[in-house]
Amino acid sequence: MKRVHPILFVVFCALALRGNAQTSNDTIWSYQLLTKIQALQRTNTGFPPGIFPSTRVYAYNKNNIKNDPNVFFTGLIVLTLKKYQKHCTPYQQGIINQIATDAMAQVGLFKNKQGRDTYNFWRTDTPQIFPNAGWLNKFDKSQSLPDDFDDTVILLWAQEVSRERASAIHDTMQLFANTKGKTVQNTLTAFETLPAYSTWFGKKMPIDFDMAVLCNVLSFVNAYDLPWTGSDSASLQLITTAIQNNWHMRKANFIAPHYAKPAVILYHIARLLNTGKQQNMEALMALKPSLLKSTDSLLAISKDPLETVLLQSARLQFGGIAGDVQALQPFDAAAIEQSTYPFFIANMASMLPSPLKRPLSKLAFAKFEYRCPAYNLALLWENKYLYVPLYK
Repeated sequence: MKRVHPILFVVFCALALRGNAQTSNDTIWSYQLLTKIQALQRTNTGFPPGIFPSTRVYAYNKNNIKNDPNVFFTGLIVLTLKKYQKHCTPYQQGIINQIATDAMAQVGLFKNKQGRDTYNFWRTDTPQIFPNAGWLNKFDKSQSLPDDFDDTVILLWAQEVSRERASAIHDTMQLFANTKGKTVQNTLTAFETLPAYSTWFGKKMPIDFDMAVLCNVLSFVNAYDLPWTGSDSASLQLITTAIQNNWHMRKANFIAPHYAKPAVILYHIARLLNTGKQQNMEALMALKPSLLKSTDSLLAISKDPLETVLLQSARLQFGGIAGDVQALQPFDAAAIEQSTYPFFIANMASMLPSPLKRPLSKLAFAKFEYRCPAYNLALLWENKYLYVPLYK
């Protein structure tokens, strides 16, 4: 038997120790981030217990900041943490379970009060046009927003509902697609007769297309491996056509009025491309090289750390390499937590007819930007996992 050369043995041991140290550091970092997220959930004065605090900022006057007790970010945080939970240490898995339990205990406050298995952005037991909005809440509460597809699929998915419940709401969604009673009046010509899903369940609401919302809906459909419908295929057609024409980059305000940022749209596309069994995703898969190119072009000019996190997470899922030059940027967790980059935008012009929507959707006076420090940290936590699994 040959003897191992002493120098080679030393090198081997050094590499092994370095790998163990890196794994240990990653595990500690993950634990610290999870405990910070949980602390934000538990120190949420003015919000229902378990609901993560978020704020609404008037884009025309950034000093106008209000607490906004929505369920949207809470659902996203639970969904994000649970996606990678199995890769964590048992103790970290326990933290995620507790975060999810505390959060999901409150979702009934946001559920449809007529018995339908749909959810609203805001509480449904005390409907409001804008919570903490002063004089706006003097209007008739019947004018409050209806339940929406986004919150519904996010919350059902975060609760890990049965496939039967997922299938039932999927059936309900078919009734609220374009041309199933009403026709969209404010989209691009290519989509006017496309039977893609609207953003809203309300029958009084106009049909409203949002590319990122459609990504979330199809992610839900694929996560539960539901049989595709004509509206699923039409929604995917809208997404792929938009990418082929670069509208997600050039017309983000118009094609995704409730998200409105190319980086956020790319993040949603990446999530769709990495959810479930990828049924019917061939056309979108073929666009990965183009999506990677778009992501890199934005990374080259990105100045906000949260935007950079979104782009880096997206590019890895588009086929980017973790060790290349675009990936080599350390992140300051505190800076990301306090980032003012809006993941979600309430655009009052989104439902106007096309001649008005196109110019007004770009203006600040019609927009509210939403911020959630805990979700920012969840996005950072996810980014770290995508580069280096948090527990091996």
